[in-house]
Amino acid sequence: MTLDAASYYQHIQAYLSDNYIVHRGDGGEIILKEKYFKDGATKKSDRIVKLSYRGSAFAIKLDGQKGPLFGFLDDNGKEWSKRCDFIVFQCHARKMMVYLFEFKSKSLDVDSIKAQLKSGVHWCACLRKIIEQYTGDSKPLKLKQFVLTENTNPGVYLDAEQRFLARERSIRHYHYDTINGMALEDLDNDSVKTV
Repeated sequence: MTLDAASYYQHIQAYLSDNYIVHRGDGGEIILKEKYFKDGATKKSDRIVKLSYRGSAFAIKLDGQKGPLFGFLDDNGKEWSKRCDFIVFQCHARKMMVYLFEFKSKSLDVDSIKAQLKSGVHWCACLRKIIEQYTGDSKPLKLKQFVLTENTNPGVYLDAEQRFLARERSIRHYHYDTINGMALEDLDNDSVKTV
């Protein structure tokens, strides 16, 4: 059965384990928090990105989850052992959009970024199929991919417009300072994958 976007969004939120949901959109913004090492530091700090939104939104964290990405599959040396950092689900204006985020420091290793975001795409496709198999509820998911860095000179890795990864036009690059405080629906990426 096909549901409207708002109903399907609510179903996904209800079906996901609380172990995955890291922010429920309290206060009109999504907060994505990742531990990282600052240059020269011996103790990890928190990197925080806040994104406002219209409608409803919640965030899950794939990277850092204990156990394999798919609980019944071995992760050891397999393609699906990689994980993107965050996935944000948003329902606004009778549409649902899914945003995949990979947090990096300065490195823009395209092969690594592609593999991690690809795992997020596949995870979303599997989530959709599992829900469909068990409940009969189905709706295609539309996804946008982003990589965030603190790289102040990423030009060599980006396209001529300095927006997307040169070797992967579907992945939009943002500096942490630029994206922090933006609205989800204003994030610039016209490349949408449907799963």
